[in-house]
Amino acid sequence: MKQAIEFSHCIHNYLYVGSRRKSHTSYMIVVSEGSALIRLGKQEFLVSKGNGFWIPFDCLHALTVIPGTKFEKVEFSARLTIPVCRNAGFFKVTALDSALLNELRTESQKEDSPEQVQVVTNLLRVVADQATKLKVKTNSLCPSLPNNFDQSLSLLIKGDKVTDKSAISAISNVIGVSTNEFEACITMREALKLSRSGRKLNQIADKLKMPADTISALAKPILGETLA
Repeated sequence: MKQAIEFSHCIHNYLYVGSRRKSHTSYMIVVSEGSALIRLGKQEFLVSKGNGFWIPFDCLHALTVIPGTKFEKVEFSARLTIPVCRNAGFFKVTALDSALLNELRTESQKEDSPEQVQVVTNLLRVVADQATKLKVKTNSLCPSLPNNFDQSLSLLIKGDKVTDKSAISAISNVIGVSTNEFEACITMREALKLSRSGRKLNQIADKLKMPADTISALAKPILGETLA
């Protein structure tokens, strides 16, 4: 990081599959469109539109972003002395948080000038102050879903079929895509991981018990690339 606190507006047109790693910074994400998955240990959490998630420094985690997702991200350098939260989890996005992030997004699109840099710096100081007050929770897989749908969401994230129509409807409304599209993304996540480990298309197809042609057909629109 060049600055002690940095803001970025992230747009993912294709599936993003991050590796499991320890965070070099503390950071928050607030999803404005679509959804993302964050793995902590053996559990994955769904961060949907309007949700915020906090990752502390040195936290082992993995981030997956569903195609069409937009989110704001604020990173805090480990060298900062402010007392930020040391636990990972969802936090409530307040009206002030939303206003600050919207203003940062607007300012970040402007041409750099001393005045613009100062405005961004001032906004980030307020965000940092808010970050010291964060209280996080991991008692739900997704705060936007009733807890009785947690089991169905967990199955979906693992790549298993969900047949409960009420759960399918509720989850679809939250994730921003149909459950079928979400299932395809989870499948392609596994395919991409296998590809990164050196598996060829036919080997990936055998492992996933799917036709190679089907995987190839899904790769370009979801991953934005082909699998060899």
